[in-house]
Amino acid sequence: MGRVFVSKDFLAGILFLAFGLLGLWLGRSLQAGTASAMEGGYFPRLVCGLLIVIGAALAAISLFRAGEAPEPGQWRPFFFITVASLAFALLLRPLGLVLTLTISTVLARFAAGNIRPVPLLLLCLILIAAIVGTFVYALRIVIPLWPVAF
Repeated sequence: MGRVFVSKDFLAGILFLAFGLLGLWLGRSLQAGTASAMEGGYFPRLVCGLLIVIGAALAAISLFRAGEAPEPGQWRPFFFITVASLAFALLLRPLGLVLTLTISTVLARFAAGNIRPVPLLLLCLILIAAIVGTFVYALRIVIPLWPVAF
């Protein structure tokens, strides 16, 4: 029974549960509203609720079947994905969406180790087109595309 608690599925379920509960706690002051009149906390609560349900289901299912033990830590992907996420969060306002997406995509790509310039350039262009098209033009969210002058 002790091995069950160190299976990949069980640990992933607990992690999903923890993120869902943390998100609910951090967003506790946001007003949710209703489905027809959504406010700032509606979507975060919905996502956190889904994380909790998926995490609980994954952890519960893992108790009834044998699972794989987690692999030893791979720090390179963890480091570069974390740095890419932080770069996106910190650089969006000063650099704009296009440059921030480019920088965070390149940083995230370092997680794999092998960087090929042409596929990386194509990935950046496709992501920029898709994200700018979706959020700026289709959803009309006000996000600066280029650096703002100080």
